[in-house]
Amino acid sequence: MPAAAFARRYASLCRALGAGAGVLVLAACGGGGSGGGGPVAAPVASEPVASEPVASEPAASAPALGEIPAMSDTSRLSFPLDAYDPSPADQRLLERAQDRLAVRCMARYGFEYVPPKRSGGPERPVNSRVFGVVDAEEAARYGYRDPGAASADRPRDPELSAEGRLTLYGERVAPAEMPMSQEEAEREGGSERKVGGKSVPVGGCNRESYLKLYAPKADAVDIMFVFNLKARAKAQGDADARLRRNNEEWAACMKKAGYRATDPMAVVRQLGFEGALDSPAAVAAAKADVACKKKVNLVGVRYTVLAAYQQRLVDQHAATLELAVQQQEDRLEQAADLVG
Repeated sequence: MPAAAFARRYASLCRALGAGAGVLVLAACGGGGSGGGGPVAAPVASEPVASEPVASEPAASAPALGEIPAMSDTSRLSFPLDAYDPSPADQRLLERAQDRLAVRCMARYGFEYVPPKRSGGPERPVNSRVFGVVDAEEAARYGYRDPGAASADRPRDPELSAEGRLTLYGERVAPAEMPMSQEEAEREGGSERKVGGKSVPVGGCNRESYLKLYAPKADAVDIMFVFNLKARAKAQGDADARLRRNNEEWAACMKKAGYRATDPMAVVRQLGFEGALDSPAAVAAAKADVACKKKVNLVGVRYTVLAAYQQRLVDQHAATLELAVQQQEDRLEQAADLVG
């Protein structure tokens, strides 16, 4: 998964995990909001998984690949771990349900809370840009700009009093002091801070809404579990000699076209187009990029390598993934009841 696709999925998870200043966040996603006390979600899974992707993580042995197919289209790609992610429609349902739980929590303290509007946009295949721009017509028209990307505008912070912000976000506490399940939160009875004579949940109503939906019991599989497996597979794939060799072939092709870049997943940064994704120069480079990807079968190689590492992790963590599927089904049923 490249940086752009990785960031989009990470942002979605961050919105579910905690909140600060109206935007649900993790400390690892950029910290709490100006209200302070944005919850920090620590793993609650039964199996330890690296919480962040690393630059390179060689696997014990490279998986066998078999024949690598020639591929240039990513719009219909599906990776083994994708089956364990909620669909875009299910993700929207979960977000609405979490908002409903936050509204109910705030109402217990006498606040009429209106959650910020979430950015929307047309649905598109989740892996359409998994290897950057690969469509020649799209590159000729948009360069490196993704025409299907959702708006990155930050939702407006809700207008709340100081007590309202305390109730929504809670006080800033160390991650170790955060309850890891709703069972634990109810057992401990909330924070020392009170509003209207009632103890405010540790992490505020945003934390409570997350726990009630994603970690009602101590055996809840960490919401980041599948994401972390994908991060691990990506790190292992990036270290694979076959993928590195394909990168070198792509870089040699780009050099012949007049561009010096070594990483097809970082080409925008390496060529300096971050602020001019659809400039004439970016369009020209994107066209060369797409042509080189096709010449070296970059999509076929990268997909086959990364899918092999993902499948290995699926096999290694089958029990936890099976539990995650069951818990997600229960969560979606709960969400439908909340929203319906």
